[in-house]
Amino acid sequence: MKILIIGGGLQGLSFASSLYNKHQISVVSDDIQTKYCRFYKKVYDTSYSNGAKLIELLNLEHYNVLIPISDISVSVISQQKTEIESRTKCKVAVPDYEKVYKVESKSRFMEFCKNNAVPHPKTLQLPLTSHSFSFPALIKPDYSVGARGITRINSIVELDEKFSAVEKRFGSCTIQEFIENTDYYYNVMLYRNPIGEFLGHTITKIVRMYPVNAGSSSCCITVENDELLDICKDCLNKLDWEGMADFDVLQRLDNGEYKIIEINARVPASLKAAEISGVNFPEIIVCDTMGLPVPSYSYKPGKIMRYLGIDIMWQLRSPRRFSTKPSWFKFFGKNIYYQDIYKADPSTWWTWFAEGLRKMRSRINNLKR
Repeated sequence: MKILIIGGGLQGLSFASSLYNKHQISVVSDDIQTKYCRFYKKVYDTSYSNGAKLIELLNLEHYNVLIPISDISVSVISQQKTEIESRTKCKVAVPDYEKVYKVESKSRFMEFCKNNAVPHPKTLQLPLTSHSFSFPALIKPDYSVGARGITRINSIVELDEKFSAVEKRFGSCTIQEFIENTDYYYNVMLYRNPIGEFLGHTITKIVRMYPVNAGSSSCCITVENDELLDICKDCLNKLDWEGMADFDVLQRLDNGEYKIIEINARVPASLKAAEISGVNFPEIIVCDTMGLPVPSYSYKPGKIMRYLGIDIMWQLRSPRRFSTKPSWFKFFGKNIYYQDIYKADPSTWWTWFAEGLRKMRSRINNLKR
């Protein structure tokens, strides 16, 4: 089967590595990592990411399934889904836009949670119409990835000082209550088919993150948590969701309550955590989209996945560098895996590392100017 994904990054590498032995995987991406990756049959530049050129490509190369895996591509392709499927023989693996619309804006999704009794942090749109909000709190852009733009504030004075800069860079923002837990948060991956069946799940507990205390996972452990799973399933049922969903969830330290902070209509960068725990979400997506029997997977938690590139940065910055569990200094073990290292293609890590150095050098040069 011929599959085209739109969007590279770590989720692209993980997606392709899960399928390349069985299917032909091509990608639309400008990431340098995709250029040398053996998991991809073909690599197209981002001029093919939507519109007439994409439809022309799908017809020319006879792709069976189109799968957007970035926030932007999910939004754009969901709006073009009907046109693409009517003008090609390719199936599009993305929810209809009316569903994507409800979750793509963080403030819109929080409003949905409020109206449907889904656990979530208190959230209000900025600018505030009154000053009746408790601090500390967070300024959160409606549209951002990897914790970009999230800013902690401790008073109304700090809000007034910092809001305009965040809004100027990221657009519309909310103010959200601060959930006291800098030690960990959860990521929940679920797939719900059109008749409401859940075909797979994976839960990761993120125990190290970068930036420290408020960033993307640098080390996580796959776990089982029935209460958390039920909360996220209930949310998807209320959304009448179809397809892949990726939740970020915080747990309050004072009373143990779970609070959903966002949902993504795509596979996450930590997708590999599902694969090492026995759940092949890419295969579930392809089979369900094509109307084929979906394999049954047995979820086996207890796997540790590190993102070595940013786990090194965590080690340099965190005050818990010598007390963290699992130990930062334990690099090998039967249940230890790496998000950015693939035995089947070692070049992926080296290109990732080289690109990281290039970006760091660019930032240093910009500071000198």
